[in-house]
Amino acid sequence: MHFGIFMPTTNDGYILSKAVPSFTPTVAMNTDIAHVAEETGYTFLLNMSKLRGYGNGDGFWDQSLDPMGLSGLLIPETKTLEIWGSVAAPTLHPSMAARMAATYDDASGGRFVLNVVAGWNKAEYAQMGLWPEGYMESRYDYSREYIRILLELWATGRSNRKSEFFQLDDSLVQPRPAHGVRIVVPGLSAKSQAITAAYADFNFVQGTYEEVKAARAGLLSATAETGRNVDSAALYGVIAAETDDAAIEQFYEICREVDFDNAQGLIVAGQADTVGTASNRLNGLTHDIPEVVFPEDRAAIVYHPALFHPHLVGSYERVAAFFRHLESDGGVGRTVLSFPDFTTDVETFGRRVIPLVNAAAPAPAA
Repeated sequence: MHFGIFMPTTNDGYILSKAVPSFTPTVAMNTDIAHVAEETGYTFLLNMSKLRGYGNGDGFWDQSLDPMGLSGLLIPETKTLEIWGSVAAPTLHPSMAARMAATYDDASGGRFVLNVVAGWNKAEYAQMGLWPEGYMESRYDYSREYIRILLELWATGRSNRKSEFFQLDDSLVQPRPAHGVRIVVPGLSAKSQAITAAYADFNFVQGTYEEVKAARAGLLSATAETGRNVDSAALYGVIAAETDDAAIEQFYEICREVDFDNAQGLIVAGQADTVGTASNRLNGLTHDIPEVVFPEDRAAIVYHPALFHPHLVGSYERVAAFFRHLESDGGVGRTVLSFPDFTTDVETFGRRVIPLVNAAAPAPAA
């Protein structure tokens, strides 16, 4: 299993709750996390793109670092980690993204990976006049064409592609990336997976264990037709402790201290996306605190408006067992992780959980 970190490029991370540390994202903080990650067994870092928050509570996600700029700063600070930078496709022409990625490929010796985000939250892009009429429906076609231009420019150094969205006239990107830039496409939807199977190297997904496993199976079926080898990377937050009881109590405290205004804003934003599976899941959330139910010896997957994405809850042993199962049974060999407190939890997970994933786990602590 390859472990990556969903880097805290926005204020307050990925939990909408007063029960976790509040912080402003800084280059120094993310650099420190990168250093710890490289020392404790992680494989890659994913720098998220976010351009605006979801409400008027405490300004959750109204502060953010530029993910491509941060990638350029983290490359010389690391030696082995893959650096996954994100581009919000409506905000940057693919020729410019291709040139930036080629530069980072050279700087990193082939460690740079580009995550192409089609976008679903209108407010992020409309604030700059970058949400044209009908984009919600056409965004997958836009993303597909965007990636095709990237690949053409990297392969040949120039493009004359004419399409509904782009008009290129001998657009140059030279020198071309010497090592090759790999592409990430996020999403569980059939359209996202079709683009992934045809053009990408990684599919970035989130969901229940069953959904992630099914997505992996569907992707393998699609790549059997395209003849390409594509990996899956599943996103999970981790609430882990020495014992199950301690982890459960931390989860309940997070739920009790939910930032209600911003959580509601996130849910409302998700209602506008009728196609994306991750945003649609937000519509079914309530503020009731769910019971934590463990599947056999593995960590539980929990959802709540205080959590931006699915989280694992349980002892270190249960969390390790979950990831072994995800790889052996689900066929997923990469995971992207977030934590309640990045300043301490990244190292704790690296030292307490990662070593267990490839070892026989002891009985879960009660």
